[in-house]
Amino acid sequence: MEDSKIVVYRTFQNVYEAHEAKNILEANGVPCFLSNENMSTLYPIFNEDISGVRLQLFEKDISIADQILGNFIKE
Repeated sequence: MEDSKIVVYRTFQNVYEAHEAKNILEANGVPCFLSNENMSTLYPIFNEDISGVRLQLFEKDISIADQILGNFIKE
């Protein structure tokens, strides 16, 4: 059951960056999804209150996601 735990991997203030990260992970075989996407798009002035767009994935995939996104996204 531990392998099936879903966690918030990263939070984005920009919906486009969130989609970019999601698409990169999915293209590399890492299942993931976005949450709070609609709220942060409809009410951008409340974005900090709702914690932005959340990229969520299985806990077991964190290390591979770090490797994949490390090649594409520089913080």
